[in-house]
Amino acid sequence: MINKDTINKEIVELEYIMQETKNKLVQLKTKAPKGCSLRATRHSGSNQFFIRRNSKEKNGTYIKKKDRTLAELLAQIEYSEKLTNLLAEEIDELKGLQSIPDANPYINAVYKMSELKWELLTIPYISDEEYLCSWLSQDYDKLGFRENSTEYYTKSGIRVRSKSEIIIADTLDEFEIPYLYEKPIKFSKGGIVHPDFTLLNVKTRQEILWEHFGMMDDIEYRNNAFMKIREYESNGYYQGINLIWTFETSKYPINTRCLREMISKMNLRK
Repeated sequence: MINKDTINKEIVELEYIMQETKNKLVQLKTKAPKGCSLRATRHSGSNQFFIRRNSKEKNGTYIKKKDRTLAELLAQIEYSEKLTNLLAEEIDELKGLQSIPDANPYINAVYKMSELKWELLTIPYISDEEYLCSWLSQDYDKLGFRENSTEYYTKSGIRVRSKSEIIIADTLDEFEIPYLYEKPIKFSKGGIVHPDFTLLNVKTRQEILWEHFGMMDDIEYRNNAFMKIREYESNGYYQGINLIWTFETSKYPINTRCLREMISKMNLRK
């Protein structure tokens, strides 16, 4: 908990940051077409951005890749507006409290925007450590486990679905690579998948998905696995860029030496 003296200091700091954000917002708006907003969609595996000229315009005009700076400008304006509102709300709440739990409005403002716009943002006032903490603590709908299914737990106490997933998770922990287990993502056509692991590159704040296919002996499982890979690819996830996939069969189980070597070379440490 944060005590009253710390709250007062926090209020002063937030008021300063809010004023700086407002000043920055004024500057940003002078560079953007008046009354415009940004729409984001996902199509054929990539994010697409459109400029709406007024509130009545539904779809907007497509922003070409060569004009990406316009999309970044509009996203930054939207973020700054949401951040200003959140800071004002938090300052009002702080003034009436004796103590509060830690919170981070800079991340909360991001979560109020479409996930497709995150890549356009420059997020101020937040360290890598703060971002990581917020990322690890996010809440999401997890897949359940069948009744009476075998229980597998990692050293850190996370329940997973196989011995191989224990090996992967424990090795990620050993090399201090942050991850979330079975965090859902939404495909462009509306389907939702739960990749086994979602890793975070803290420096770039990029997420990397990891799917482990552990029953490749089974023909139906194997066909479904390749179908799933094709779905990932059609939604902009590619091996070696933002997706990792590993395989095993009963005859050729996961190679722990190669796994450790691969993970050790990932530049994703906390």
